[in-house]
Amino acid sequence: MIILFIIITLTRQTIINEFNANSQARDGWEGSSNFNTCGEIQFFGSPNAYSQISRIFLDLEPHSHIIVDAQYLSIGAFYLIQFYIDLQLQNIVQVISSQSSICSGIDPTDLYTISITNQHNRGTLWINIQEQPGGLISLKLSIIKCQYECAGCIENYDTICLQWKLHQYSFNQKQFTYSDGWTFQSSSITSYQYCGNCQFLRFYQIKYQTYLPPHQDILIRFFKLDPFIMIVDYIYDKLTINAEYLIEILIRNHRDPILQLNIYSAFYNDIRDFELFYTEPEITFKNLNEGCLEQINDKCLICQEGWIQDEFLENCHPICGDGIIQGQEQCDYIISNHSCIQCKYSCVQNCQICQFGICLQCIDGFIINSNFTCDPFCGDGNLIPYSVEQCELTVNGVWDGCQDCRFISIANCKTNYFSICFECEVGFQMLENVCFPYCGDKLVLQQYEDCDDGNFEPYDGCFQCKFQCIEDCNICDRGQCILKCGNGYEFVNNNCLSVCGDQVVTKEEDCDDGNMIKFDGCFQCKYSCPENCYDCYQGTCLECIDQYQLLVSNQCKQQLNCGDGLVQEEEECDDGNYYAADGCKDCIIEQNWACITIIKDSPSQCTFVKAPNLFIHYLNMTQNKQYISIQFTQQVKIYTPQPLSETLKFELPDIDKQNWNSRLYIIQDVGSYLSFGEYIVQIEVYQLLKFRPLLKILVNQKVANIDNAILVDLEEQITLQYPNYLDQTQKGYSQSLKSLNQYLIYSLSAITILSMLLGSGDLFIEILAILQFQQYLRYINLQYPENLVIYFSINDLITVQPLLDFLQFPQLLQFIDIKSNSEYCDGKFNVYKQNSSLIINLSCQIFQCLIFLFLILLFRWVKRALYISIFCSRYFYFMSSLSLYINPKIILKISQSFYKICLELLKLEKFMSLQGLQKALLLNGWDMIFKTLLYTRNIQTKNYLDAVQVVIVIIILLLYFNILLNFFKSNQQLSNVNRSLRFEIISFGRQFFFLLFLIYVQNSQILQLGLLLLTSLIQTMFLQKYHLTFNQKNYIVQMVVEISVIAFILSSFLYIQEFNEQFNQKNKILLGWFQAILLSTGIIIELLLICQGLLQKYKLMGRRKQLVIKNPLFI
Repeated sequence: MIILFIIITLTRQTIINEFNANSQARDGWEGSSNFNTCGEIQFFGSPNAYSQISRIFLDLEPHSHIIVDAQYLSIGAFYLIQFYIDLQLQNIVQVISSQSSICSGIDPTDLYTISITNQHNRGTLWINIQEQPGGLISLKLSIIKCQYECAGCIENYDTICLQWKLHQYSFNQKQFTYSDGWTFQSSSITSYQYCGNCQFLRFYQIKYQTYLPPHQDILIRFFKLDPFIMIVDYIYDKLTINAEYLIEILIRNHRDPILQLNIYSAFYNDIRDFELFYTEPEITFKNLNEGCLEQINDKCLICQEGWIQDEFLENCHPICGDGIIQGQEQCDYIISNHSCIQCKYSCVQNCQICQFGICLQCIDGFIINSNFTCDPFCGDGNLIPYSVEQCELTVNGVWDGCQDCRFISIANCKTNYFSICFECEVGFQMLENVCFPYCGDKLVLQQYEDCDDGNFEPYDGCFQCKFQCIEDCNICDRGQCILKCGNGYEFVNNNCLSVCGDQVVTKEEDCDDGNMIKFDGCFQCKYSCPENCYDCYQGTCLECIDQYQLLVSNQCKQQLNCGDGLVQEEEECDDGNYYAADGCKDCIIEQNWACITIIKDSPSQCTFVKAPNLFIHYLNMTQNKQYISIQFTQQVKIYTPQPLSETLKFELPDIDKQNWNSRLYIIQDVGSYLSFGEYIVQIEVYQLLKFRPLLKILVNQKVANIDNAILVDLEEQITLQYPNYLDQTQKGYSQSLKSLNQYLIYSLSAITILSMLLGSGDLFIEILAILQFQQYLRYINLQYPENLVIYFSINDLITVQPLLDFLQFPQLLQFIDIKSNSEYCDGKFNVYKQNSSLIINLSCQIFQCLIFLFLILLFRWVKRALYISIFCSRYFYFMSSLSLYINPKIILKISQSFYKICLELLKLEKFMSLQGLQKALLLNGWDMIFKTLLYTRNIQTKNYLDAVQVVIVIIILLLYFNILLNFFKSNQQLSNVNRSLRFEIISFGRQFFFLLFLIYVQNSQILQLGLLLLTSLIQTMFLQKYHLTFNQKNYIVQMVVEISVIAFILSSFLYIQEFNEQFNQKNKILLGWFQAILLSTGIIIELLLICQGLLQKYKLMGRRKQLVIKNPLFI
């Protein structure tokens, strides 16, 4: 201890770490403890439970001793602290004081001081404190550096400390990140809480290899956790280690430049902090020529065996390729190896991490194979050139002629390049890059052909390169007929047996009538007497038994007494008379009657029962899919467990099955219990026809009603409409045209939003009017071609329904149960699933009203804020103060612009009035009138919701009627403003009658088209009359829209049913292209004129800038 004290006092002590609980910082300490307070003492631990804390200290400077000074608070008289350093329990604990009043509790409280000084020279140290109630107050860790500051502070050997050099330090971090030189076979990484959750290497066997500089002695040092036996094999010797904690292995006079270690154990061992030190040789030459046998000064005269002399440099270097590793060689293989180049380890191509020429990890896109080389990752879609990959996955994830990233070899190909065959082998011919056997070249390919006679004549011994005997030959051997059965015989089990039932009588048969019916004179090719025959000869009856008479048909029929009131075996009924229409005629039950015998041996009692019928109704055609309803007139049932839907069959007699498809939708199926069967069948034809196809519906089961009356007509048929079919190319063109119009609408929407931000809303009204008008053309009750239907689907873009769905606005309607009372209208409105419920249809307008009310409240608040903050002297004072710090010109422009924007906001007040309400009603005219009239077509008064909807209809119609009355006020002056308002009211009237004819004249195609055409012609006349109220651009756009709609309606007369035979579907598709392009002209013209106006404004701005440059006085 005296010597230790002297060392401590004479050596400079260095503080590594200081911990104080008052800082409330964990400072790397691991564990479940927290910071607590006992009186005025702050500690890190638990006041009433067991806990443990630990921490690891890394990368310590070379040192010989460590000093730990700590203070610890213990609560309770029976608990002692356990203090561990590197898993070794320390016993040096002193009590400073023992008080019971520190924590104001009944348990005594002890304050411990800990002072530990230990020998320690490793670069890593960990402390573990197992705490009872209480905790750590403070801790200071110090080290005493080595006397000469040598590597590792190795002082317990006769070698001078300064001679030791550190070569490698492995597994010395808290979390292991690399392992240079190590090879793992059976190992894993595990963590321990006693060292601050640091990691240990757990293994059965590991190997280590490294290249050392010139050296003499080696010292291996590591920390071993367990006492299990470990064997360290370093080629020249083996060491058995059964100790634990710090392990040191000293190897004297190790001359090999390469150190190889093989460490293994029968049990798992855990190690970390592996250190390798070496000493330099005691005798060294300044310029020692390695591999030299005889040397004078720096010149080598003779080299050792396996070395070759360099005459120019006068030194020796090892012979590369002799299989012996010498000198600076890292590897040496007699056979060439791509991982060893010029006796130096080299990573193989595409390898990212390698060790001793062995690849451990490849670069991205490559994987290691069994030979530790890098192959491209097959299946990632990236083809690596100049590699083992020849092909890869296609873009859509399909292997096209590729298997395991190699082209599938083309069978029987003589010359090929990758997957392309240029020449087939002899006897094969190439068809679509595949080599097939060439039948007819007179060359027999044993694997594919039986023969090859050079022709294709049948029954000549060889046909299609297969042996073939003469016709009807039964035993054939390589084209030669050995046995052929005669007429009426068949070949069975190498014999010719007569065929019973082929109507050919052979010598083995008595007769052959071609059937297997008993009692018809011939059964199983033997004579058979008819049933109830007393005497017969060769199948012909000569005399019948009693009470039977012989008929001309050679049958014996019982002598019936039909009409005697007694039901005999072959009678269905017998009501005792021969009258018709009473249910039983000629002892047969009549149709739609049911007869039973109530009392035995009494006449039959018959009752009229109407049999069920199959009712077929054509519903509609949606695009190319036609829907037909199938129902029964009564409740029916079946007598088999198989549902009726599985036995219904559908046929289109004149169309190939590959060109049409059917699908059955079950609304109510028919089973063994009574039910109204209801089905909807969908028919889609994949070709255009010049005739209307006929659909046959077959019922393949016995169907009866409650009285067991059988369905009589098991087959029904209905004539379908002409198919509305588009092939994939035409559908692609339709989608392209739709996409073009979408882009046009998006462009106009962007321009419209920009225009509204600049204070002009006229452009928004114009574009909205065009799009709203054209979207209602799809409700004309005509069967449009599919390309035109696809074009009309673009109108879904101008609805706000997606926004309402996003805001979950329709869910509010569930509280009043509206959808349960809703119905779909008929005609085209049913095709597009237009609901007749007014509240559901007006959900968009209801949402607008809520927004309008919100804007009124918001405007009042904004107006008040503007008068308080902007339209007062305070605003100008603030701007003038701001100009002292920022450019005054910029502040002036900003203030003026902001002031004008505020003035424009105040102008919005005029829209918060009756005039604004009228403007909103006109703006929503198309939508509101359409939904209101649609509801009036199917008004119901079943509940309170219907009454509310009727009141809403009356209010809406009165508001629009008041707007129409304004047109007839004669006291108004014809100013431009009033003329513009009049035209808006006239346009609204046109909207009203257009929608009225569209909704109420669905049943007559010609009348509907005529009335709609009339409204468009009248609108064109008014447009010409009031053209002075528009600017030129608006007039041109509206005239183009109206003319395009007139042309559309006129051409739509060709779609009416009367022209279906003269104007086929192919011509309808062409007309659909024309109409879709025609309706697009309005949007295109609008966009072109807007772009023209923007270009003119841009040119005008350029001219003004030039004028300002030339005349700066006018700035």
